Amino acid sequence: METFVKDTKEIKEASHKESSLHDEILNDRRLMNELHALNVGDEEIDNYLALLATYLDQRDAEEDPKKKDEAPYPGYSMKLCIDDSGNLSYTLGPSEETKRKKALEQNYIFKDFPEEWKDLNGKSVKGERYKKLRTALAKTFTKTSTKPWVFVKGDSGCGKSYYLAAVLNGLAADGETVCFINGAKRFDELKALAIKNRPEFDKVMKSLMSCGTMVIDDFGNEFKSEYIRDQILLPILSERSRAGLRTYFTSQYTLDEIKQLYSIHKSYIEGSRVSKLIEKNIDKVVVLEAGLETVTQKRSK
Repeated sequence: METFVKDTKEIKEASHKESSLHDEILNDRRLMNELHALNVGDEEIDNYLALLATYLDQRDAEEDPKKKDEAPYPGYSMKLCIDDSGNLSYTLGPSEETKRKKALEQNYIFKDFPEEWKDLNGKSVKGERYKKLRTALAKTFTKTSTKPWVFVKGDSGCGKSYYLAAVLNGLAADGETVCFINGAKRFDELKALAIKNRPEFDKVMKSLMSCGTMVIDDFGNEFKSEYIRDQILLPILSERSRAGLRTYFTSQYTLDEIKQLYSIHKSYIEGSRVSKLIEKNIDKVVVLEAGLETVTQKRSK
């Protein structure tokens, strides 16, 4: 008798859940429009309750980041359809988030920033300190801009690299080829490539000269030699200047200090070429101050 009562209770509970789901589906105008477009009548809904419950869970998880981990098919998007037998079914394809991440990966030539920054975007970074940087960057996107470069000066920890990584992520996700390089790492690699593998050196140089938007991070802290200056840095900057391509720098140094740093062996003329190229292509130096707001942003990412 006890087993019968338990079974009866479970049957009633299941019936109640089905009834609630049935009502939820009927009251979901967007879903009902999809079903009617597929010629699925209201009277057929009970035949597809399990399928539609899965569909709703998948849709909710796609649209609400807080429910992302609850998706029946993580990383996919579900679309309702009619199968060859004339029954309601579904197909799976990559979600918009998955497509965005794939585009982001494909469109980066180099991505020299922490892995945890890969999900940043322009909306991720907020605060008063970024207003002038945001304004300066916005000017480089205008069709009439004659100053497509931005030089951001600030001490370590002020958030300059963090913000530019967010900007480049958005550009890469939208299909633009970008690169975010750490000068100390990449210029040294290029010098070694020039000796060991000239075709690869030429290939990388061409990509750095031509990518849509480029960030040279921590500029001025790279090892400096006449070769790096004259055969790597100046050719990249000269070509990007000629082509009017967006180029952003982050640095702890002023432009006068950059000039001195690249005046190797008293070669002030060549050293000044670096700073003059930058001065020619920027509106003004953007100075970003460190502070509590930056720390808060970095902790919340």
